[in-house]
Amino acid sequence: MIEYVNPLWAKKLSQFQLNGFADFWDTENHWFEDVNHRRDGWSGVITKHIGDETLFIKKQHNHNFKTWLHPFKGEPTFKREFDCTQRLQKLNIPTLEVIFFGIRENDCILVTQSLNKEHRCLSEVLDQTQQLSDDQIKIIAKFLKQLHLNNIQHTYPIPKHIYLNQDNSSMVLIDLEKMKYKLFRFQCAARDLYSFLKFTHHFLTRTQTELFFQTYFDDQNSWLKKIIINKIKRKLSRHHL
Repeated sequence: MIEYVNPLWAKKLSQFQLNGFADFWDTENHWFEDVNHRRDGWSGVITKHIGDETLFIKKQHNHNFKTWLHPFKGEPTFKREFDCTQRLQKLNIPTLEVIFFGIRENDCILVTQSLNKEHRCLSEVLDQTQQLSDDQIKIIAKFLKQLHLNNIQHTYPIPKHIYLNQDNSSMVLIDLEKMKYKLFRFQCAARDLYSFLKFTHHFLTRTQTELFFQTYFDDQNSWLKKIIINKIKRKLSRHHL
């Protein structure tokens, strides 16, 4: 068995009789969203309130991905997400706060603090406003650049995975299971910038799209920058058609 407990939360968890894997696993399943079934396994999320805090308890059974070290049985997908949060923390990149992580045979649990208290999901913002502000565009571009400077590709930085804080000065990305390390930074840029703009370009003016690129590339004038931008714009044009 593997267990990690965030030391900053240990006392509070104990107060609510959440002392280990079994306590989290036995928490009644009122699923937050539809359970994801895959082959012989499943994965789902529930919420639990402890005091004035809301926790997301993610449970999965036999929901694995293959790795070089585990080519046959694989590892839980939540382990990849847990590893990614730890990597981002070490790089001082804002990320989810993990409260508990555990593996027991074919079962896995990942518990995080809800972001809804101090952040808003970008998809909800767009549903209400149908537009992005320049400040929001800049913070997203700067965050993705910080990620890519460390050769990390999120893969799907789309609105439902982006959480902005109240004054648009910081953000957090969720759904880290598909985050990847890339050998070259331009690979990260080509994928992530396109993924973001694919789902948001119709909310942006042409000037705002250029502001996004300008903020990300920080006025760099290189042939690689031009190639990446032109490639993204061509793909967006085909998608729009």
